[in-house]
Amino acid sequence: MNRIISPLEILETAAGFQKSQTVFAFAELEIPDLLKTGPKNAADLAATVRIHPLAMRRFLDACVTLGLLDKAGGFYSNSPISAEYLIKDKTFYLGGQLRRYRTRSFPQWEDLTEKLRAWDYGDDKQENPESDDQGAEAMREQHNLALLHGCALARSFDFGRYRRILDLGGGTGATSIALCQSYPQLRSVVYDLPENAAIARDFVEENGLGDRIATTGGDFRQDPLPDDFDCVVLANFMAVADAPENQKLLAKIHDRLPDGGCCLLSGWIVDDDGLAPQLSVLFSLEDVCWNAPDVERSESVYRGWLEKAGFTGIECRTYLEPTKMMYGFRISDFGFRISDCSK
Repeated sequence: MNRIISPLEILETAAGFQKSQTVFAFAELEIPDLLKTGPKNAADLAATVRIHPLAMRRFLDACVTLGLLDKAGGFYSNSPISAEYLIKDKTFYLGGQLRRYRTRSFPQWEDLTEKLRAWDYGDDKQENPESDDQGAEAMREQHNLALLHGCALARSFDFGRYRRILDLGGGTGATSIALCQSYPQLRSVVYDLPENAAIARDFVEENGLGDRIATTGGDFRQDPLPDDFDCVVLANFMAVADAPENQKLLAKIHDRLPDGGCCLLSGWIVDDDGLAPQLSVLFSLEDVCWNAPDVERSESVYRGWLEKAGFTGIECRTYLEPTKMMYGFRISDFGFRISDCSK
């Protein structure tokens, strides 16, 4: 008799929604905040959130298996990752991001087959739900995760040589806020659609950086870019337009940078074989679900676009798993010389 291959992997993948729903409920019930003062047993937690003790115990045990909780002697406590990211008063609290996944992203994955059939490359004219994903509330939900990436970027790349950042498609201004907090000499301009720039202004003022971070509303496809920058950051930006538009933009950026100026891309960049990182590959399907004009591209594609625009010294590396950055420089024959930009 032939050996029977276990279907475990396919079943676990198909039941992935059970894991995500458990995480969503964990954040919605605010379990991490209930445990921030110390461990509690299932009965006490059940009474607080008004859930049957047996159902609560099963739920908490499921959270242990997912790495959200630790358990010892019948008492539950926050795991390090929950303590860091799911307690409300923490800097990088990600409850809003989880709420976004549950209420905005998760529904878009329904009928994936039909969305795959309907998607057309470069088509940003047909009706799509993009405004739901980029509206004021949706942007605020994503702010802390963007801020976390900005802080990691500041630690992974040397912005000390630059004086003025153009944060193109900067959303809430999270990247600019993180970079300016890390580098006292930096000034930044957040450039995004007018309604998004207004939201960024609120976050900038809340962080006391109104004198160092400006916000400008516009559409890069038809409006001029702000003047006087020596570094451009494009975070999670490249899927908003098709390849010709992106290449045209990179060429425009290159022409306006000074000698030694840098263009840095950041996002869900996939490996050249298209198979990893897994989360980045899946987020390319998210682009399809939102009917974006393009999907996240590979290292070699972005490298080709940067080289075509005239950038040299191009590097790509992971800086906050699985997010990657790719950067290149405008360098004259006798001007700026590349040094090690890692920190």
